[in-house]
Amino acid sequence: MTGQKLPLAEWKRELRAEKAALRDSLSLDQRTSWSSLACSHASEWLRQEGASSFMAYVSFRSELDTRPLITAAWAQARKVVLPRVIQASGRMSLHAVASWEDLAPGAYGIQEPITGAIELPCPEGVPDVVFVPGLAFDSRGGRLGYGRGYYDRLRATWEAELTESARPPVWAGLAYGQQLVQEVPMDDHDAYMDMLITEDGIIHCRKERELWS
Repeated sequence: MTGQKLPLAEWKRELRAEKAALRDSLSLDQRTSWSSLACSHASEWLRQEGASSFMAYVSFRSELDTRPLITAAWAQARKVVLPRVIQASGRMSLHAVASWEDLAPGAYGIQEPITGAIELPCPEGVPDVVFVPGLAFDSRGGRLGYGRGYYDRLRATWEAELTESARPPVWAGLAYGQQLVQEVPMDDHDAYMDMLITEDGIIHCRKERELWS
């Protein structure tokens, strides 16, 4: 039994294992090359859109490497926001980061803003764009994360606190092309990405969802 024939939780669990193994099997040269291409697409899109700030993640293990994107943003005087995971509360705090020296290993061994870094408040600290990692994505913007819900809780908090007149951030998945699947299993509370960026280019997921509806 696979796909839609499985209970949703089991479908997610199998797909996580499959895509984690696939991503881990990629050679360092492949990951480096594809990460560079995806980051180049993202940087060019940021330039075209005139985005002045974005939130990203610092890649861990075999995740698409965001270092080229972050380094380019600093060179272009674009504000970079990175999260700190607070395991006790299940939330993330956000911090503006200006160099790699502002980071240290944090939760799960991931590089995070150093302890004591000033937390950005909501809504003032909400960036123009949020780049999100994941294990699998589909063209509609469906995302399969790691099951801990940090990004879902952050998004829900922003949606509750931002005023109607405030412009919400664009949510963009970053992934290797091999992480795309025909359909990601989604619960009713799971949020969709607005766009997806891989080494092959940009998928505008809102338009794809309109085609599917």
